[in-house]
Amino acid sequence: MVSYTFTRTVQLPVDKVWSLIGDFTKSPGPGITVEVEKEGDPKAGGAGTIRTITIGKVRVRELLETANPPHSFTYRILSGAPMKEYLGNVRFEPKENSTIIHWHADLKPKIPFTGRICCKAAKDAANRLIDQVETHK
Repeated sequence: MVSYTFTRTVQLPVDKVWSLIGDFTKSPGPGITVEVEKEGDPKAGGAGTIRTITIGKVRVRELLETANPPHSFTYRILSGAPMKEYLGNVRFEPKENSTIIHWHADLKPKIPFTGRICCKAAKDAANRLIDQVETHK
């Protein structure tokens, strides 16, 4: 098992960032499509939602495991990535008119000894998602 962690600040309030990243039923921006396979429990912040998110040529099927709007969520990649296991945890920290995003993931690559490469690819994809969120100023 390998991990990656990063922190990024966006110049948007936490509620807006949550609506763009934490809501698994909506696209966070242009160039990213979301297809909802199963809607989750609205009383649990949408936990249980299964979606396919497409960024460029990459299509990944994900499960929203837990949600605590607008503060945090955990998600699992079900398919479409070169990992046997992937569990991500995203936390949003409000700071005046901006939001600090704390992103952490633990993963197990399908191919031995490719952990660093898988971490870089997953981290780059998460950062591309945040890049799209920043366009919503």
